[in-house]
Amino acid sequence: MVSFAMMPAAEKPGSREGVALRQFPYPYRAALAICSDIDETRSVEEFLEIQQFLNTKDMTSMGEGVGLEIGNSFYFYDNDREFSYFTHEPRAQPVIADFIRAGYIDCLHSYGDAANSRHDIERALTVLHGLDCKLQVWINHSRARNNFCRKFEYFFGQCLGDDPASDVYHADLTLDYGIRFAWVGASTRMVGQSARHSPAAALRTVYDPRYPGISITNVGKEIGKKALGVLQDSRFHLQHRNKLMQVTELEDGQKVFEFIRYCNHPEGVPLGATSRGLAYVISPRTLDMLKAAHGYMIVYTHLGKNADSPHYIAPETQAALRNLETEYRTGSIYVTTTFKLVSYYHTAQYLIWDWQAADNQMQIFIRQLDDPIQGQVMPTADQLQGITFYVPDKNRVQVYLGNTMIEQLQRNPADESGMESVTLPFTQLRFPYSSQEIRQLAQ
Repeated sequence: MVSFAMMPAAEKPGSREGVALRQFPYPYRAALAICSDIDETRSVEEFLEIQQFLNTKDMTSMGEGVGLEIGNSFYFYDNDREFSYFTHEPRAQPVIADFIRAGYIDCLHSYGDAANSRHDIERALTVLHGLDCKLQVWINHSRARNNFCRKFEYFFGQCLGDDPASDVYHADLTLDYGIRFAWVGASTRMVGQSARHSPAAALRTVYDPRYPGISITNVGKEIGKKALGVLQDSRFHLQHRNKLMQVTELEDGQKVFEFIRYCNHPEGVPLGATSRGLAYVISPRTLDMLKAAHGYMIVYTHLGKNADSPHYIAPETQAALRNLETEYRTGSIYVTTTFKLVSYYHTAQYLIWDWQAADNQMQIFIRQLDDPIQGQVMPTADQLQGITFYVPDKNRVQVYLGNTMIEQLQRNPADESGMESVTLPFTQLRFPYSSQEIRQLAQ
């Protein structure tokens, strides 16, 4: 028997007689999530139209949808009474709950900038528990005192949600509810995280010859972040290593998996993180660099920031999303929600497995996840979605979760490495509403 404990994902095994964990689900060679903060989404109608275009192949006001797994976020309390659970119109509440249960709202964008007490948070969590709405991803929100992690207060304002001395402390309740992954402010202009390219190659992705002046300035900013990371500035550890995710300790001593988000734009990140700016951020040029890097990327945007567009999603971004759909459907880039991407990455990083040859079969045994926060735990079927093993012969492989054989395997022909593989089954998200139901909800 050969054992692999937390073996890093490889694009091909070192021996044709061996077995290895593929870096991405077959057949993809990169992975991307569009992580949209809910800010400035003004109505239920707007939210539904955006998600219908992103998540279905239905006809919308922008033409046929792209049918991708692209999630969204929400908060409970908002000072501007935009799309939120408690401070918007009542129609928002069942829509938010249905989209959480369907997996298309997968991020809690803080509890909102109008949540200013522990009582406010307890009220919100009572709703989530009562509706059986499960979320594992947290996103800090500008001006929200209930944010996590003080290291980015220069950007967000006060972040007191993990400070036990604060009147808005809630990290104990929120992590107990189920939050495990968090974006607390780390951002990058480099294309492709946890990728195969060198640090110098990663920095070259920032440079756009069409905008030489600003590009050189942006390269300098990323070099500065890397340098501060080398000097142990905790804000820039992820940039220093260009990693997608790391374990971060909160003010109260609890730990989360902190991830980084990508955005680059010649007119500045704030203009890139809009409905119109997203077209540049996920341009064909960017996607080509992502594929070449064999990297992961979580794209920072606000799809509701669309006041300068004639449509809810700007026309140039519609075109960019259609190109992204092509990259997904042709097997180049795995496109999924933020939660599903960080969950997959987490599983691939910490999976303990081994294999043996027996009775003319290759038997792969998934043992545990060696989770640095929770300890050694048995992975669930959902956590194993898309996990792909290179094998010598796809037709002579059995995969076991513990001692139970997984009956349904996707058996894949050889990819560009020349190796065959097997993939543990995906479960595709299902959109919660039909076109007719959306029309009724929008009335």
